[in-house]
Amino acid sequence: MAGHEWDWFQREELIGQISDIRVQNLQVERENVQKRTFTRWMNLHLEKCRPPLEVKDLFLDIQDGRILMALLEVLTGQSLLHEYKSSTHRIFRLNNIAKALKFLEDSNVSVSSVLI
Repeated sequence: MAGHEWDWFQREELIGQISDIRVQNLQVERENVQKRTFTRWMNLHLEKCRPPLEVKDLFLDIQDGRILMALLEVLTGQSLLHEYKSSTHRIFRLNNIAKALKFLEDSNVSVSSVLI
């Protein structure tokens, strides 16, 4: 009988691990869907830029702040890209993003849950 109990516990543990994997896969899929949806939404607006801009990889393409500033320009009609500084240095890229977030804050858009 002890062998049957062990088999039962092993079975329950395996079922729990499979459930955990399914939940993780669903979370990853949900994030991917959100990323694709937001990328498409951004591209619909960024095609209005002159020259048109395109986001291919959301997480890579917004790192320097240029895309974010361009998107805000299109959405608000106000000029922001004149403040953009092109650089490969992280501090300057973060400064560009901070300028875009400051613009949102000055426009009374809550950015309290946005992390840099």
